[in-house]
Amino acid sequence: MTTVNIGSKPRPFKFGFNAIDIFCRERKITIATFGERIAEISKGSATIGELRDIIYAGLAGGALSSNQQIDFTAYQVGDWLDELPEGELSKIMEAISQSVAVPNKKKALTVKYSMPTV
Repeated sequence: MTTVNIGSKPRPFKFGFNAIDIFCRERKITIATFGERIAEISKGSATIGELRDIIYAGLAGGALSSNQQIDFTAYQVGDWLDELPEGELSKIMEAISQSVAVPNKKKALTVKYSMPTV
């Protein structure tokens, strides 16, 4: 678990089984489809909605693992991403990359994505 500064405060971020479950339930997809999407996302082919929902899932997973309430929505996370402090997106994406890495291999996946400038 890591802590990220988002939504005007430090929040726990954990992208593991629970976060993947949250993402799959929210998106109504299977784990196989998740695997396909994360492979595409690693190539920079995520939609903005997928990126927001993955980050929401990691924040929700972190909150639940820390015995905190999920006191935010995916749409609030989208607003927070608009004002994310420098370096925090990289920290989030690194946490996701490490959680989906294959054991006994160097990083199997590097999730790359940069926020568009508006």
